[in-house]
Amino acid sequence: MIELIKLDYIPDNWTKDQIKIYEIYSDYFRDNNESVNPEAKEEMEKILVRWLEESQLKIVSWNCNGKFREKFREIIDEDADIYVIQECENQAEATDEDYREFAGDNYFWTGNLHYKGLGIFAKEDIKIEKLEYEGEFEHFILVRVNDSFNLLGVWAMPKYVEMIHDFFDANEDLFDENLIMCGDFNSSVVFNYHHPKAKNHTELNRKLESKNLISVYHDLTGDEQGEENEMTYYQARHLNNAFHMDFVYAGENVVKEFTILDHYKWITVSDHLPLVFKI
Repeated sequence: MIELIKLDYIPDNWTKDQIKIYEIYSDYFRDNNESVNPEAKEEMEKILVRWLEESQLKIVSWNCNGKFREKFREIIDEDADIYVIQECENQAEATDEDYREFAGDNYFWTGNLHYKGLGIFAKEDIKIEKLEYEGEFEHFILVRVNDSFNLLGVWAMPKYVEMIHDFFDANEDLFDENLIMCGDFNSSVVFNYHHPKAKNHTELNRKLESKNLISVYHDLTGDEQGEENEMTYYQARHLNNAFHMDFVYAGENVVKEFTILDHYKWITVSDHLPLVFKI
């Protein structure tokens, strides 16, 4: 028997023709499995795989450690659809023309220092709409993406995980399986002792799990919180002083691919590593 490509879902941005072709493919190769031409099936699958790849959104979350105007050229090789960047400059006040061109008009930024805040930058063909939330939280940005899902960018400063608890408590209704939350949490269960029990990282995990939101890295790798094999933050860029403090939380099976980029390259640029994921 020849294995068929079976989709868990039909991408929202597939055209009617693409959906029809997939249905024909599925029906034909299921009904004619014994006599199918393997080469014809392989060519059809190449087309379907390409369509699937084109339908996925690629998102990068990265704390650039400041001076993003000088560092954005490093990360644009990832060719992401959306960049969630912590510690970046406000494009509206930047003087670097190349940085202003990168940011374009399809972005949102927040911060109390023009040279260091939180930004979400999207390609021109990606629709992002800023959503309101309760409370005054400096380093959170909530956007609606392509009228499909909500994306919450986070740079947990200055109270670290306690700040995320405060945001959650003020906006609990926003947290559901339609939300993707990513950024520099400045937090880990290994630092629980720095915070009240009701506002430590373990309790944050419990709150998010109650909303069916899970850490993508831990779900895909099976690593326990606080016992990660891959780090995301290298204090003072020292390899022997590393922690897992950057996260992506999403509903189960929402994120299709997840990667933490190579530390040997990226600690020459920042003390945090970029998180790259596809949905």
